[in-house]
Amino acid sequence: MKINEYLKEKTKTLTSEEREERYKYLGKEVVDVGEPGLDSIAEFYGIAHAIWDDWKDGRIDTKTALRRLSLLKLLSFKGKNKKIQDIDDEDLEEVRKFIDYVRQVIKNEGRRHGEKIEEE
Repeated sequence: MKINEYLKEKTKTLTSEEREERYKYLGKEVVDVGEPGLDSIAEFYGIAHAIWDDWKDGRIDTKTALRRLSLLKLLSFKGKNKKIQDIDDEDLEEVRKFIDYVRQVIKNEGRRHGEKIEEE
């Protein structure tokens, strides 16, 4: 079997509802500003706040919140997100500091509630 045939066979085409469900925050809880996708400082802050709020309200557990924040931080690097090439490096560094702050608050509160949190 050729690789192209295998990929077509194994690749799932998502319906518009399934595609919409994949995005947890952008376009739902956080307004997607400008071009589609994560491409502005306001969106980074908005998503970090939405994750924090979901964790505080008990909609997601500590582990899930930390994973989502890790992914958000990863996407704040220009090598991982081509849509943020025009954003100033200092602004992106401030976003990363805020994400780290939220992660630390969630870790500390999780430990205070007796959750076992593994260091990355």
